[in-house]
Amino acid sequence: MSDKPVLIYTLFGSGAEAKKVAKTLIEEKLAACANHLAPAVSQYVWEEKFCEDREYPVLLKTTDSCAKAAMQRLKTLHSYDTPAILSWPASDSDPAYAKWLSGQLIK
Repeated sequence: MSDKPVLIYTLFGSGAEAKKVAKTLIEEKLAACANHLAPAVSQYVWEEKFCEDREYPVLLKTTDSCAKAAMQRLKTLHSYDTPAILSWPASDSDPAYAKWLSGQLIK
């Protein structure tokens, strides 16, 4: 496993849920930081019906060694039946920031 930074993106149905779940992941040391983005309008098809909803995006910062556990925990905490939980490596990160990030998480 590696300590390279990883970004996890998800959306919530309310700002309050987004803050509560992000705080839990940070307290459990599965994420070091959460950026709460402006509310977004999401358009999609769910159960054969076109939907348009306001959602609250969150970008979580973690490491490669914690990413899978963070994503699994996020799924258990999330109120959606099928939440969008996406991740990608942030391998071109500032070394000092990557060191801080790694130091905030479980070993």
